[in-house]
Parts: sequence; structure tokens; C-alpha cells
Amino acid sequence: MGMIIEAIISGVLVGVSYAVLAAGLSLILGVIKIINFAHAEFAVLAMYFPTYWFLNWWGIDPFISAFIALPIFFVAGYITHRLLIEKFIGAPEAENLTLIITMGLSLLISNLMLIGWSGTPRIINQSYTMATFSLGDILINRAQTYSLFISLVLIAGLFLVLNKTFIGKAIKAAADDPEGCAYMGIDLHSVYAFAFALGIAVTAAGGSLMATYRPFHPFFGESIIIILFASVILGGMTSITGAVLGGLIIGLVQQLSFLVIPIALQNVAVFTILVLFLYLRPEGILGKKGRVV
Repeated sequence: MGMIIEAIISGVLVGVSYAVLAAGLSLILGVIKIINFAHAEFAVLAMYFPTYWFLNWWGIDPFISAFIALPIFFVAGYITHRLLIEKFIGAPEAENLTLIITMGLSLLISNLMLIGWSGTPRIINQSYTMATFSLGDILINRAQTYSLFISLVLIAGLFLVLNKTFIGKAIKAAADDPEGCAYMGIDLHSVYAFAFALGIAVTAAGGSLMATYRPFHPFFGESIIIILFASVILGGMTSITGAVLGGLIIGLVQQLSFLVIPIALQNVAVFTILVLFLYLRPEGILGKKGRVV
């Protein structure tokens, strides 16, 4: 029984880290209607800079770097959208074109990290990295626990921006009825750029948090992008709330599957559950046309 409880706790901790990254991906997909194949690479880039390098250069704690990553990657996301994505929005075959562009961007970022920082896996060495809390016979990783609380703050902040600010309401309106927004004089290009930047910023902060307890390397994004897409699909494609729930479910499935199957087959369990769920509910947990939150 203790092993099951420990697996559930671990699943929640892992699932929340997926949830933050999946929320950013769902925001971009729901508003701009593009599949950002380079999404995970922005998270990995944040693991290196600012997280790893700020710790090594100036001793800045990775949890502080998670908040530093927000403005850095908001600007990076905004520039990326303006330079690479914007001109294709609304064009014929826009989804296919942006998919190819983001796939190329994914390869570019990964290989630049490889050239600049080598392929050697990196780890964050802090007092809490391998430390644990004891809950009876159950051990809970400190870094994951701290990451859980900050992740919840990030998710709450994202919902606050989307529901309580003018630009957030404009983002939701653009997702629901872009033509109506254009008729009302709303600059869709600016709204899309802000949404893309916001999604990348939240994802980068989530990457910084993940770096506190997982080794990473330039191609680490390849191992998590599929999980993020699965989270978004399970949640309902364009629903951020659904993506968060999807990330939690996948984290739980991964950790509970360790009890019955080899670790190498954890993703087999994930996608088996995904296929079965979508067979019963093809639209996902909270799937609804145009829904963003």
C-alpha cells in the first residue's frame, strides 16, 4: 500500500511539471491554431539559461531563475512569433507551414545548445536536489515539492492573466471569434504575438523548475514533447484547464505503471490509456470548439 501511495504522490509531482509546459502549448494551439514543435526546446533552453548558468556564474538559486526566465522568454517568444510565425498566419496551408518552421526551429535550438554546451548531461547541484521529506515510510523529493508549489503559482498566474486582464480577455476573444475581433478593431497580430510569448514564458519557467530534479541535455526536449502533446490531446486540444488535467493524469499513469511494468515501457502505458480514453471521448476531457480556458 505504501508503494502505491508513494507512486501517487510522485505522479502528482511529475504531473504538475508536465501541466505547466502543456498549459503553454495549449494556449498557443488554442489561440493561434498552430502546432509548436519547438515548444519543449524552449523549456530545455531555460534549463541551461538562465537556470544552470546563473547558478554556476552567480549562485542564483534555480527557483529564482524560474521567475527570471519569465521576462527573458516572453521577449524571446514575442520576437520568434513576429519574425517566424506571424507572416504565415492566415496563409494557405498555414498549419503545415508553421509546423515545418517550428520543426526546423526545434532542430536549430537543439543543435545550437549542442554546439555551445556539448551533449554532456547536466544536473543542478543544490542541497535540496536529492534531499527528501519523510512521511512515515514514504520519501518525497524536496526539489519536486518546491517545484509543485511554484508550478501552481505559475498556473494560477496564467489563469489570472487570461481572465482578469484586458489582453487576456482579448486572447480568449481572438480564440473564439478572430473575425469578430478584427471587425472590432483588435490587432490580432499583437494578440497572437502576446499569446505566443506568454505560452513560451510559462513553459520556460516550467523548464527551469524541472531542471532542479532531472538531468538534462540539448536533446532532452525530444523525450518530453510527445508527453506534452499527449497531455494536450487528452485534455481537449484547446483547453488550458484540460491540458493541466491531462498532464496530471499522464504523470500519475507513468508513476503507477512502474509498479507493474518495466520503466522502459512507461510511455506504452501512457499512450495505451490515451488511445482508450479518446476512443470513449474523442474530444478529450474538456474539449470544446474555440475553448481556451
